[in-house]
Amino acid sequence: MDNPYYELLVNAAIRYVSFRPRSVKELTDFLNKKLTRWKVSGAGLLAKVIARMEELGYADDKKFAEWWVDQRTTFKPKGNQYIQMELRGKGVPDAVIATALASRGSVSLLEAARQAVAKKMPIWAKLPPLARKKKLYDYLGRRGFDFEIVRKLIDERE
Repeated sequence: MDNPYYELLVNAAIRYVSFRPRSVKELTDFLNKKLTRWKVSGAGLLAKVIARMEELGYADDKKFAEWWVDQRTTFKPKGNQYIQMELRGKGVPDAVIATALASRGSVSLLEAARQAVAKKMPIWAKLPPLARKKKLYDYLGRRGFDFEIVRKLIDERE
């Protein structure tokens, strides 16, 4: 007979991934919290539920990393270094991160940098050129864009 908590965990996991895609580590951490709250121990049960979620296509680090990079390119433009740090924090393996970031391309990175500074440029337009460059370097550096992308953006603005 199956463990009575199996179906509860699967339902909780499906509900959890219904909001947005999740990495395997995020899903595992969530299910561990559920088991702790229910005062149930079961590493085998957890492995079974994760395997079922992978079978259903809900726990896939590759798809999650691609989705995350797409979101960070479209809505909150960030550089590759920042995205890499975020994905590592979410437990995605380095090889998967590298593949997801490689599909982004440098043209897309430059466009993301343009989009990131679009709101700030009218404010910085009144500054002297040197101060504006410093603001651009600092702002884009904090958002994870590398030196080459920032330099290209500054060169095209002048």
